[in-house]
Amino acid sequence: MFQILLVVIAVVSVAIGDVFIKKAAQHATFLEATTDKWLLLGVLLYMVQIVLFTWMFVEGWNLSVVGSMQTVFYAAVVLGAGYFVFMERLNTAQVIGIGLAFLGVVITNVFSS
Repeated sequence: MFQILLVVIAVVSVAIGDVFIKKAAQHATFLEATTDKWLLLGVLLYMVQIVLFTWMFVEGWNLSVVGSMQTVFYAAVVLGAGYFVFMERLNTAQVIGIGLAFLGVVITNVFSS
């Protein structure tokens, strides 16, 4: 459970960082976006993930398990942000693909013990 919690914290950090980066890029030139406060906050959140993942790997956690959990949790957060913050919509194939990815992570973690 501790492993899942740390992965969720790391992934939510980078996913929110991506939301901030997109926010910085809206209605701006590239140069303006690179100096926007939202981009700087996004970079700080990326650093949270880097520090947490570095610790996880120093502790010997499996990249395959951490990586697959990261993929699903990241998808959930950015999909929610895309839908609720940026009003983006998904088609049926995208929804099915996301569901299959989530199922894969569940299977990987349930049967990895």
